[in-house]
Amino acid sequence: MKPKVLPSSFAEDEIEYYLRRYESEVPGLGDRLWNDIQKVIKLISEYPEIGEQIRRTRGLVRRFPLDHFPFVLIYRRHEDYLQIVALAHTSRKPNYWKPRLKE
Repeated sequence: MKPKVLPSSFAEDEIEYYLRRYESEVPGLGDRLWNDIQKVIKLISEYPEIGEQIRRTRGLVRRFPLDHFPFVLIYRRHEDYLQIVALAHTSRKPNYWKPRLKE
């Protein structure tokens, strides 16, 4: 059985922010970003262990890159679901999302 994939409130805000931002820069780009995010969500739901494990984090935290955008989806496994912790830009503020793991 595939686990559900649920974003944290922080991740949800980030996703919405980047979708709006990219769409405002180039019409249709927000949709392309959304499609990339959905593709990764489907993949990690089917294969939760596929992401690269991030060392020195609380719990089992993994990351998986998007195909066409400079982001990684940071997620962790809970007993009955996967939680998206962040949509992290690969060139900005590394590890800014780590305090979120205390939730």
